[in-house]
Amino acid sequence: MKRNKYIKIFAAVLLCYSIIMAAICISFDVVNTLKYGAIDLRNRVVGARLLLKGEDPYYFKWNNDTPEYYVDARDFFKDLPVSRLTVPPTFLLLHAPFAGIPYKTQQILWAIFQWMMLIFMIVIFSKITDSDIRSKIIWIIGLLLIAGSFFWRLYIEKGQVYILFAFLIVLAYWISKKDFKYNLLIAGIILGFTLSLRPPVILMSIPFLIYRKWKVIVGGIIGIIIGIASSFITADFSIWQNYFSAMKIHELFHLGIIQSSISLHPNFNMIEGVKNSVISGNLPMIDSSFQELFRRYLNVQVHSNILWISLIIVILLFSIFLFRKRKQDVSIEMIFFIGLTLVFLSEFFLPAARLSYNNVIWLPLLSFVIIIPKDLKKLLNFSLIFLFSAFLFNSLYRIFFKFILLADFCMLLYVIIMMFYLFKKEAD
Repeated sequence: MKRNKYIKIFAAVLLCYSIIMAAICISFDVVNTLKYGAIDLRNRVVGARLLLKGEDPYYFKWNNDTPEYYVDARDFFKDLPVSRLTVPPTFLLLHAPFAGIPYKTQQILWAIFQWMMLIFMIVIFSKITDSDIRSKIIWIIGLLLIAGSFFWRLYIEKGQVYILFAFLIVLAYWISKKDFKYNLLIAGIILGFTLSLRPPVILMSIPFLIYRKWKVIVGGIIGIIIGIASSFITADFSIWQNYFSAMKIHELFHLGIIQSSISLHPNFNMIEGVKNSVISGNLPMIDSSFQELFRRYLNVQVHSNILWISLIIVILLFSIFLFRKRKQDVSIEMIFFIGLTLVFLSEFFLPAARLSYNNVIWLPLLSFVIIIPKDLKKLLNFSLIFLFSAFLFNSLYRIFFKFILLADFCMLLYVIIMMFYLFKKEAD
């Protein structure tokens, strides 16, 4: 009894510390947002503007006479036939209503929106559980370990998008927990629409198929149709053909097969009235994709076909295990956790860079780990070594840069181990 009291006091103190640290981190994000140009947001904003103009945003290359309104100054690889844009046409439509707003205003609004989604996810998970200690742990993870991390600084400064996908998945989970007739159908629609924005989300469907959640599957199909059909509001089918062909070129560039010299825009450091349109903040970034690891450390070029086949084999093995060990009354939390784990795993197989800001997916993954077990003591096992190592290595990146790489794989191991462990506990 006394020990529980001390645990609660410790958690409360740590939560207060987390809130203070989050407030300090917000100040850093404000400085970075005002100082830099969110180089990864810029290509999506320009892409939306080009799409509205009737131009192909994937193969557009600026020249010195191009109005700055349509210039992504970071797209300085003059011999590369494609732009830096890598999101599908469906995503550009999310930016389209705001395309005419001055870029700096969009950047500030986008940073605020990212923080709001982070907080909303924490709120959803903390409210789902009726345990005060679990709620505090989720807030501590979100505010201290995620919002306080270097990769969240990097994420905001670059103007990245990955928390939007995580947020939509968490929103679908929250709706699935609501007690009304079409909750699972609507949750599925949200997941399907998310898939149209981020194709690897298709792996979320595997546990729903295994556990015959047909309303979610039907909703997913509806969501996909809505997402893809919406892309034809401003373009025809060729926009998707150009998207996929451009992604193939990006893969070859990622492998180093295609090379290009650099040509800077004459006003590269002041585009559309925004300073540092090319320069990023001094934050570390490392590519943890299998493709890059083989290329950089083994000097082996692993092409997309091999990566896709490898991913299919791994996912198939996971699916066979889950199907053979399935139990009818598995929780919806477990189903979402399995699906999200498969999406997380797939990121390492994709023929594209997996950079540190992708780690925002850690928040929903760790939150599911906290809320799934009936007894928190079940989380006290050997896998904690990987969890602590992940956050320790992330905090020590200034000592040794490649600690970031170790952190990514420690977290991957932890999540996979916990998926099997918690699944087994529910199946027993």
